[in-house]
Amino acid sequence: MINLNYNGIKNTLSSVFNIPIDRGLNKENSELEMENESIIEIEDKPIFKDYKTTLGGWNIDLIDKINDNVIVYFFIQKTKDSSAWNLVAPVILEKSTGKINQYGLGYFALEGSGGGLSNMSSIMFYLKKHREKGYEVSLLPKIVENKLLSDYEFVDSGIKLTDLTENSIDLINYRKESFKWIYKQYNELLSKYELE
Repeated sequence: MINLNYNGIKNTLSSVFNIPIDRGLNKENSELEMENESIIEIEDKPIFKDYKTTLGGWNIDLIDKINDNVIVYFFIQKTKDSSAWNLVAPVILEKSTGKINQYGLGYFALEGSGGGLSNMSSIMFYLKKHREKGYEVSLLPKIVENKLLSDYEFVDSGIKLTDLTENSIDLINYRKESFKWIYKQYNELLSKYELE
């Protein structure tokens, strides 16, 4: 509801459009308010521009082409950022060559019932097939800060895989709130594909 007196219009415009309106009617109060306002410093943070070409959910079958033992990191966002779920970014490290196959954020999840969980199930299926070929498959689900994980998707961030592994915590040691469900879903997939 819009109030048509001066204060009503001022308050409505201020709240809807975030426009401060003051005709000087209350100059003393506004000067006091300005004195009491704290100065907000804007932190200089780097803006990365060189985005890696990460793998998507449609690239899961690339695991079939790997002829090496692998370590698979499932980096899980610590907080829900741009989704209803804590997104997962799988990173597959080929042991003998050191080659990294990095999947992007947004394609995998251990929550819900849609595409993210389906992609997690698919990657576990391919990892089971990889193990059946005689290769070692080590799985390491880890919780990591969102910013660190997002910045890892940029070449010019300078963030390496070791930065993620050193600054993360194992899922088994971080079963708080929604992570209890994530941990349960992860174990169900391990059991389903015999990857324990």
